[in-house]
Amino acid sequence: MPLQPFTPAGVTAKTTELYALSTSLLNAQADLVEADFKDWIKDNFSLTSAQSTFVTNINDHAAKYYGAQCSVAFRSRLTVNLTVQSEPIPPTVKYVVSQDSLVTSTNASGVLETIGSLTFKIEYR
Repeated sequence: MPLQPFTPAGVTAKTTELYALSTSLLNAQADLVEADFKDWIKDNFSLTSAQSTFVTNINDHAAKYYGAQCSVAFRSRLTVNLTVQSEPIPPTVKYVVSQDSLVTSTNASGVLETIGSLTFKIEYR
């Protein structure tokens, strides 16, 4: 799959590519993002130097959580969005916020069912 820019449109394009995959290939991508969110982002998006540095420095616990969220969303082919707040001048502290409406359940057979969406927000405070 080609690298996409790490922009709202690039995230939409990437999920469109992912969701065109077979279920087994999509699940393999879900496994990869869950196992190493930071590397998956670097392997799937063309990042600016600043973006690459920021991704590298994401707290490991947060990266595991983001990877788990993405994995769940991918497996159910749910909407994943990126919103980016305009960077203020002078620059302030940058934050990544994940906000989801994921509702997961398992049926009597133990099959995972998920509905909802996942949004990552880049904010400045």
